[in-house]
Amino acid sequence: MSDGRVGFDIGLVGPSGVGKTSLISAMFLAGQDVLAGSGVTVVADDDPTAGLMANHADALAGVVQRRQFVSESLTANTDVVDFRLRLDPGLPDGGIALHVKDYPGGWLDPKARQNSARTKEAWETLHDFMLRSSVLLVPVDSPSIMEAVTPRQSRAVPVLLRLHDTMQVLRLWARGRAAAPESPALVIFVPVKCETYVRPAHDHHRARRSDRSAELYEQFRTTYADCVKAVRTEAPHADMLYLPVDTLGCVDRVYVTWPPDPDSGIRCEPHFRIVNDGKRDIRGVDDLLIALCRTLAEARRKAEQDHERVLTEQHRSSQSYVDRDRGLVGNFLRSADNVIAGRIGRSELIRLTEPDAPLPLLRWLRIAGLGESAREQRSSDLIGQKRLQALEALHNLQAVVDGLAKREYSDRVRRL
Repeated sequence: MSDGRVGFDIGLVGPSGVGKTSLISAMFLAGQDVLAGSGVTVVADDDPTAGLMANHADALAGVVQRRQFVSESLTANTDVVDFRLRLDPGLPDGGIALHVKDYPGGWLDPKARQNSARTKEAWETLHDFMLRSSVLLVPVDSPSIMEAVTPRQSRAVPVLLRLHDTMQVLRLWARGRAAAPESPALVIFVPVKCETYVRPAHDHHRARRSDRSAELYEQFRTTYADCVKAVRTEAPHADMLYLPVDTLGCVDRVYVTWPPDPDSGIRCEPHFRIVNDGKRDIRGVDDLLIALCRTLAEARRKAEQDHERVLTEQHRSSQSYVDRDRGLVGNFLRSADNVIAGRIGRSELIRLTEPDAPLPLLRWLRIAGLGESAREQRSSDLIGQKRLQALEALHNLQAVVDGLAKREYSDRVRRL
């Protein structure tokens, strides 16, 4: 933590085409829309992230204009991409910084890494980032687990979702969390592309469909049972949530095809139509923000307390230096500083005793030490002012995070 800001790394664990980038985009947009009027929003924390969010929004707009698309319509990443978002409480140096790394989902497969030294090196760096992250997000491809009906399709699902590789990352992460039980530990399984299954029956454009949210949850539990068990075995204290997110909200699955695939034999390819006039209606991201704030609140409080102690000690040390015993002459000059500063002001005294002071006598007095105490006191006061400003930002952040953490989850969320 520095400058009144708390930062957290968030790991993403998911295969190619699952919608990792779309999930990050949904966090960004929903933070602006869903949380409007709450006193907090989500902003891009650097220019590259702002550009990436704009590019992804433009790509989605192009997809929506076509009125129908397959889930692979958006260009996949070919390298690691850093997304830096911030929960912004309205102060320039306050908030919670969220660092998420997106990457080619195919890198989860060891075979994809073994023939490229560059890919292997990039994966090792990314893997380290995942393992030290406070939170892991595991996007779940809803159509794959809901539309597999034949034995061949069902056999392809574990490969499509890279379940074994995902479990290995989760297991190693959980071991690291178990070694540091005081640190936050949260895994969120996030079904995406799930609008067709979890939207309430009264949505006008899906009135013909029944609510299949319970079925989606049961299919998830069956499919990811080993992943959940691995985390629970290695880190019993870790929190785990099932939290569906509609990253678009303006789509409806029309049909699903299972074309051949060189890796898994076949792959799930859902075809969607655009509904609701193409207006994005993101749901579930507010639950995601609540989960983050609940889990990170204690870590944030500890970071605040540590930072406040550092600021207080810095101010105490600077003031002690100002008040030190300077000897007979030094103490006399400090008293003279105080008397003169009381009459003409400290800033004027400092100006008159600068190296280019207008009067030779004043330049000599500066060499002798006049004005030194005034400068030291000014420096101490500036440290004190920065401390108060930082504490104001910290206290404002506490109110923001606590307010989000106290919100109730929607009925979509399940504890695992």
